[in-house]
Amino acid sequence: MSKFVLSFLCFLLLGSPGFGKGNLNVLFVALQTATFRGLEQEKVRPLIEASCINCHDGDTKTSLNFENLSHDLSEPEVFRMWEKIFDQVEKDEMPPKKKKRPDPVIRNKALATLHHHLRETSLAKQTKDGRTLVRRLTRTEYEYTLHDLLGIGGDLASKLPPESSTSTFDTIASNQGISSVHIRSYLAAADAAIDEAIELGRKPRMEPRLIDYRNNFYSSMWFERELRRGGNTVLRTDDAYVLFDNRPQRSPHTNQSNNMGIRFSVPGRYRIVAEAYAYQAKTPVTFCLYRANDLAAKRELIGSWQLDPGKLRQVEIEHYFRPGDFFFLAPSDLDATPQGRNVFSIGAKDYPGEGVAIRRLTLEGPLEKQWPPERSRDLLGEVEFRIGPKGDYSIVLGNSPMEQIEEVVSRIGPRALRRPLRENEPKTWAALAKPVLESGRGFKEGLRVVLRALLSSPEFLYHEAAPGALDDFALATRLSYFLWKSLPDDQLLFLAAGGRLNDPEVLTTQVDRMLEDEKAQRFVEDFLDQWLDLQDIDATTPDEKLYPEYDDVLRQAMLEETRRFFSEMIRSDLGVGEFIDSDFTFLNRRLAEHYGIPGVQGLDFRKVTLPAESPRGGLLTQASILKVTANGTNTSPVPRGSFVLANLLGTPPSPPPPGVGSVEPDTRGATTIREELAAHREMESCNRCHQEIDPPGFALESFDPIGGFRTRYRSTGQGDRPLTKLFGRPVREYRLGLPVDASGETSDGEPFAGIRDFKRLMKPKKDQLARHFLNQLIAYSTGAEVQYADRKERDRLLEQAQREDYGIRGMIHAVVQSKMFRNK
Repeated sequence: MSKFVLSFLCFLLLGSPGFGKGNLNVLFVALQTATFRGLEQEKVRPLIEASCINCHDGDTKTSLNFENLSHDLSEPEVFRMWEKIFDQVEKDEMPPKKKKRPDPVIRNKALATLHHHLRETSLAKQTKDGRTLVRRLTRTEYEYTLHDLLGIGGDLASKLPPESSTSTFDTIASNQGISSVHIRSYLAAADAAIDEAIELGRKPRMEPRLIDYRNNFYSSMWFERELRRGGNTVLRTDDAYVLFDNRPQRSPHTNQSNNMGIRFSVPGRYRIVAEAYAYQAKTPVTFCLYRANDLAAKRELIGSWQLDPGKLRQVEIEHYFRPGDFFFLAPSDLDATPQGRNVFSIGAKDYPGEGVAIRRLTLEGPLEKQWPPERSRDLLGEVEFRIGPKGDYSIVLGNSPMEQIEEVVSRIGPRALRRPLRENEPKTWAALAKPVLESGRGFKEGLRVVLRALLSSPEFLYHEAAPGALDDFALATRLSYFLWKSLPDDQLLFLAAGGRLNDPEVLTTQVDRMLEDEKAQRFVEDFLDQWLDLQDIDATTPDEKLYPEYDDVLRQAMLEETRRFFSEMIRSDLGVGEFIDSDFTFLNRRLAEHYGIPGVQGLDFRKVTLPAESPRGGLLTQASILKVTANGTNTSPVPRGSFVLANLLGTPPSPPPPGVGSVEPDTRGATTIREELAAHREMESCNRCHQEIDPPGFALESFDPIGGFRTRYRSTGQGDRPLTKLFGRPVREYRLGLPVDASGETSDGEPFAGIRDFKRLMKPKKDQLARHFLNQLIAYSTGAEVQYADRKERDRLLEQAQREDYGIRGMIHAVVQSKMFRNK
């Protein structure tokens, strides 16, 4: 149907009585659909009838049935299905390779028709609504925003509902929900933030104080009680308090940790300084410091240090503690006694094994210059404080309460809402306090009502912008939440106010500045947590019998390696090929020993050039990746292969057909996972996908569930005793079972003998990896997946990146400069 005919019909109908705008919209949809139907019969149906319908009609069991597939591209599900059809035909993935190839003329006509209508439909929607819906702050962003706005550090994210897991990133607006549960949670989180920001309690003791473990009254009572119970694992010497128990869990019989936790009642940053040494040790031991809370089951390792035999070491750490938090100490990496006996069977007094001796420990904080703290003074403005009879503080105002509330809103409002306040807007917000003030509840409660409303308002919770180009303030917001996960700082807002942020050179300078700021670590951690599933590092707990070497120190080292590796790629603008293989990584002694790489001492991380024969290098062989792609007991090529396809290459496999069970490895060591998969692949419905899934999974079989390299599976049943030692003693927990076979053949028929060969075969896929990584950056930063209308712009960025070897930093710059980023 020609444009002339469309226009003529519209002219006639617009002139008809009672024909309104709503009818016109319906007409356009109908005409577009009719147009597509006509072209489909002329140019698309020949392809469907010749190459598709035999396998995709009502009589076949597939997810696609052309007999009832709609042509109305305004329907999102219909659009996605036709988009998928286009992609598979264009990539020559459909029809399957074993089938007869379609006539090129028929194929090209169908693709051209589909491309035209998919693009036009996608462009029309973007013009009307923008690329993305209005995006909400994620709960991580909400916490960081309030930390930066109010100068606090409390746990707010856990007070909010979990984010949707239906897409890779929680920033995708179309998958973000809002409910009454969210609203109540935002109000509760805002209350907690305000409580922490306005600290008027009595001044705490802030000078350094000695924590005397040896002679402290409560320590002595606890020590004597443990001694009477026969479970003593600590020792008091002439100069120290010695810990032998490397299990830092809290005792089930008491609110104390098993080695005397120190509790906090006032939030803030604290400094802990300890003097410690390795006790009765011939090898280095590890001194650990944990933070925990009665309301949270999870403990957090906040510091670990290597103690060398015969050397006293002073260590220092600053950390933010919240009310209810406590810290406690624990040893790690302790070698066993020659007889293999433990401290529980002997008792600390006669135990000859290794331990950590604490000679001195001081605690200082909260680290404030004055009281009430700076965060309270900054928020409340020009007020005075008066000490009450019980030592707590009250606020003395120089203005009326309403005037002071207006002044507070005038200062923090522009930062909270990420834009200048409109005329009389401070008065409008302050008016919310009027009923409170009239009831006599005072300035503090009146301010709370206003702040509570501000911090749970739609303008605070959402990135609001009209379709089209972002103004400078909206651009500052998008940029800041991309790289800092928080609100724009003063410099970004200053540039936005002057209308300069949309200048490409200014934008480039700001991206470089922001990437160098320590807050960019938030982007690194949040992006990797979701892209590479690192947030699932604790989803499974390794079996203590099969993997006794796994502990909190190793877990933390796993994550640190991947984060530092990615940060280095940004800093040095390294290409995405390093994701496949690299000649370096970041290690400390604990992780280097796990990898079998000699010459790395201490627990501080450093960049290490990998030995030429090492199987490590790139992302795939990092322990964090290997841990999240396995369960705590065994590995399977299926989840690891699926991870490579979906997370790195952007080609996720289809879900298994209905009724097909999963493949579970045999931990008794009787059969290998390869043997079980061979039987699984004999089913025709499974074979096609497993041709793609299994090869990368097989290549990674050389790595166990905690990322250690292996040539034989560990077994709880059959097998040989390991000849290696663990913690200075023979391994008793597991046996060595069947040999590992990491060989295979790619879907293209290329054989490989193991992970080194497989990484070599993956290098030609660098372009595909770069495309997917760029797609991920676009989706994460803009709040919307790459849409059909974006493909031309995305491909332009990809061509530009290819000329620069797909440098990561350059790709971040390119995304920020793109129309996709700079438009709603």
